[in-house]
Amino acid sequence: MTAEELAVAAAVIDELHRRLTERGSALVTAEALDGGLEAQTRSIIAETMSVLAGGAESPLVSVEYAELEDLSTHGRRSAALDIDPSEPLMAAEVLFGVALPHVADAVAVSYGARRDLDVARALHHAIWRRFPPGAIAYVEVLRSQLQSSHREARVRLSRELHDRIAHGIAAGLQRLEAVELRQPNEEIAQAISILRDALLDTQDIAIDLRAKVGESELAEALEDYAYATGGRDTLPIHVTQVGPVRPLTHLAREELFTIVTEATRNSRTHARQATSVSARLEWSATTLEVTVTDDGRGYDDGPRASTSLGLRGIAERAGAIGATVEFLNAAGATGIQLTLPFVRQGTS
Repeated sequence: MTAEELAVAAAVIDELHRRLTERGSALVTAEALDGGLEAQTRSIIAETMSVLAGGAESPLVSVEYAELEDLSTHGRRSAALDIDPSEPLMAAEVLFGVALPHVADAVAVSYGARRDLDVARALHHAIWRRFPPGAIAYVEVLRSQLQSSHREARVRLSRELHDRIAHGIAAGLQRLEAVELRQPNEEIAQAISILRDALLDTQDIAIDLRAKVGESELAEALEDYAYATGGRDTLPIHVTQVGPVRPLTHLAREELFTIVTEATRNSRTHARQATSVSARLEWSATTLEVTVTDDGRGYDDGPRASTSLGLRGIAERAGAIGATVEFLNAAGATGIQLTLPFVRQGTS
């Protein structure tokens, strides 16, 4: 930095520290600005004054998002320190207001005339191309942490089901079978049958919890799940997909996958006189509609409400991704119908 740039940066940093302190910002201490924010401020002042001196170009597009990896280090650092993402954006706004008169005054001295509009443009560009990528990176870090923690929780629960609960059921089952061998008894035989079903259900749930979409498309992951969980006298799952497939976020794919697997498990467990389960994905320009139904008799007590733990979980997962879900109950079509709306693309 030149001597002039250093002097302007020092004045801006001093006032920015005072203004952010007054606001109680997490980006300042009593002594100084956050180190990352101070470095960014110096870089912004240097770039702005270089552009105004004709030493650099200030293009119309501030952020080249293809370079996001190189521009987002500060955002990842803020996420690691648990700094709210609104803080850097607020600081950017304060920085613009603080720096504008300092840079304008320095330019007026250098060139003998004020160039406020040029200063505002160059300063806006220098700030904007740094702070939004940081905020985006912050959100990406949080999203990654959410996905990781969600996955870890499912794996941990699967391990508990397999290693502790299923093991306990199996141990009790073995003891009852030993007793029944020595002294046959109808009630013991019924208890053995119930425990066997409970053991199979627990093992199935443990397997389902470890299933995931990964990098696959939703329909492909569901087909893999249907194949992996087939057999053992379970209802077969038929996956169909119609319409032009649109990209989904990883979070949406994982939640939809979990919703469908939970709905198919409900059918396999509770459907009466059913022979199969259908999972249909229907894509349109504005929505994805997911229907999971079995061809059984349905329930005698009317439409299903989202009161049971499994159905409540389906409703909560749907709400988390902005989808709505309806619980169906009709002979030949009992299950769920979920609608995920897309943001309508603007037209020019």
